[in-house]
Amino acid sequence: MQDDGHGRRVRANLLGSGIISILIGMGWGTAFILFDRPLLAAMHVGLILFGLVLFWLAYHQRLKAASLLAGNFLPLFIAVSCLFDNVPDGVHRATQFHFLPVALGGYFVYRRDSIYMKYIVPALCLAGFAVFSNTSIGFQDPALVIPESAAATGVWVNTITSVIELTFIVIIMNADLSLRRMMDVEMRKAIANGDFELHYQPQFDSRGEVLGAEALIRWRHAKMGNIPPVNFIPLAEESGLIVPIGSWVLRAACAQLARWEAQPETRHLTMSVNVSASQFRQPDFVQSVSEIVRLSGITPSKLKLELTESMFVDNVEATTAKMNALKAIGIIWSLDDFGTGYSSLSVLHRFPLGQIKIDKAFVRDMLTNKSNMVVTEAIITLAEKLDLQVLAEGVETTDQLDRLRQAGCLMYQGYLFSPPVDIEAFGKFVPADARKVDYLQPHTEDVPPARQRSAG
Repeated sequence: MQDDGHGRRVRANLLGSGIISILIGMGWGTAFILFDRPLLAAMHVGLILFGLVLFWLAYHQRLKAASLLAGNFLPLFIAVSCLFDNVPDGVHRATQFHFLPVALGGYFVYRRDSIYMKYIVPALCLAGFAVFSNTSIGFQDPALVIPESAAATGVWVNTITSVIELTFIVIIMNADLSLRRMMDVEMRKAIANGDFELHYQPQFDSRGEVLGAEALIRWRHAKMGNIPPVNFIPLAEESGLIVPIGSWVLRAACAQLARWEAQPETRHLTMSVNVSASQFRQPDFVQSVSEIVRLSGITPSKLKLELTESMFVDNVEATTAKMNALKAIGIIWSLDDFGTGYSSLSVLHRFPLGQIKIDKAFVRDMLTNKSNMVVTEAIITLAEKLDLQVLAEGVETTDQLDRLRQAGCLMYQGYLFSPPVDIEAFGKFVPADARKVDYLQPHTEDVPPARQRSAG
């Protein structure tokens, strides 16, 4: 999961779930030991262990693993607990109330996840709540169920803890929604006022010459300061604002590319621009891009539009038609994060691509993971045979660079050379007398300490 505001609140949700699971497990586990119910006590020891693992994963920012663990374990545990919650006549079972906070919290946690985790798991929780609220299904063996003397107390405990869980989740969700509303308003203002700006991460060849740049959006807010893209791009995608933002990025990138073309020392530079799925799916996408290119006066072949593999899964015919229409005027299509999807090979021969970018995950681990190195070499060989440009992203060390050169990759982008910089800082890479850089010496200004260590 991305480390944005939503991610922090998901983390708080998971940490809270871990703590609550530990407390409930300790309370009921102790009670069942006293009631001589060893099986039920053992179940709640398992709940304690689950809570500890969940808390550890969330605390160490492993939110994806924590979410998957919670989403699969909690509904199953509650369902099994309901089978043991066989209360006497006149007392209403209450263990099923725990399904409600799990369903609500699950939808919040998995809002950006798969359909299964986002919809099916919460739906199963609600179905479990309905079934166990209206039936007496469960074990009948007195040695396995909650003692009658504790049943009434258990109803109150389960009801109160469920209400506490729901309140906790509602508070976190309200904070998330409030921030989302505020960010939505601020993004609309930023679009209207032109508060966004572009930074450029240079791309180099094996001789140390800058070939071009990838345009990356930045937001410098008057009160909140610099807002990282990870904090507003996901919200923009959910709200639909990514479409006007993407259009602004393309216009601004083309305007800068036109300025480069007007100068002899920068005339050779290309510009890469990311295209979001929402932007690409707009009915007037081809017309809009064509008009921006025409009005900017740039050479279309110097513009590279980057798509991710996930955008090639649906509506293949429409996708191909749009890509071919823009390729016809000279625009080059680049496949970003290549190797991370499930349709990589089919994408290469079915769509009019001109470049593929090796995902930084392969570059990062290729020296320590033999499989990653094999995949990286295969991508480079495949690109060469298909007459595609290949560029490695996320190059951070000279060892990675040397290995990529040996494998035949001759275009690079990463913190070894430079982080994304504003246009003024980018200028130091492009004058005729400074276009070549010593790619064996990393540029560490503005690089996080961890990246400086890895590049040094």
